[in-house]
Amino acid sequence: MNPEWPLILFTFFLCLSGGILGAQGLLTVLGKGKKMQNVALIAALVTLVVGGICVFMHLQHWERIFNAFGALLAGNGYGVSGITLELWGCVIEFIAIVLFFLFARRAEDGVAPKWVGVLAIIVGLALPMVTGDSYLMPSLPTWDTPLLIVYYLTNTIFMGGLAALVIAGMTGDTESRDFMVKTALVGAVAQLVVVLVYVFIINGSAGTYSADISFYFDPTLPDVPMVDRAAVVGSLLAGSNALMFWLGAIIVGIIVPAVVTWLGKGKDGQQLAVYAGGAGVCCIIGGIIWRVLLYAAAMHIFALF
Repeated sequence: MNPEWPLILFTFFLCLSGGILGAQGLLTVLGKGKKMQNVALIAALVTLVVGGICVFMHLQHWERIFNAFGALLAGNGYGVSGITLELWGCVIEFIAIVLFFLFARRAEDGVAPKWVGVLAIIVGLALPMVTGDSYLMPSLPTWDTPLLIVYYLTNTIFMGGLAALVIAGMTGDTESRDFMVKTALVGAVAQLVVVLVYVFIINGSAGTYSADISFYFDPTLPDVPMVDRAAVVGSLLAGSNALMFWLGAIIVGIIVPAVVTWLGKGKDGQQLAVYAGGAGVCCIIGGIIWRVLLYAAAMHIFALF
């Protein structure tokens, strides 16, 4: 089954946007980041818009967009749908970005009040987690765990720190450098721990698929054979997907960017942007690979349930 790229890219861009907004909010609370403030807000807004477009692309036809907007106030005794959470997340983050910009423009020194920074931190970190909650469903045990939400949180911190370093280098905001280096490294360590714990849990999760099915037929996948549940969930550590996991998600996606960030911690200006940009590209590659692997581990078994 092919990955649902609109959903994969949506979660990626939302984490990136939330990370940038949260990082700028943190710098504002600390009295830093004035030079990079406007660029950071624009970057957060652009990535949010791209992510929002991606989630709409998942609907596959433009007319369904109106159904999605109708879901904004959904409930009707059936609970809140996943796309409702995603849409509200985008709307709330957009409002937070606009407030940040407006209060910064009104301030005499051009810096938003600290309470706006606190709001940006809360929104930037919480909304990727809240929207991640929309993917928790009993029919997909691989996703139906708090570790998915925690992963989105660590990925937001990691990418936010790296993006802030790139912006700081481009705008010459050297006073923000050291703290954002620490933020990115904390995010990297936390993401490494979460991903490793997550993959070991996935590896041992074949028993959670308790249905005993001898034969089945999925009319949407008529040429797909029976699913070997143990082989699918075990493929990440030592199977067909192991190389992609260890090389792509772990080494390229976490270890390399952490090392590059550490090496670039004393750089300024364009050099800082180059180091952080290289680390960010590796982090992006690894983050997308891990999302693809999560999709593969979950959705190949979805037809059984």
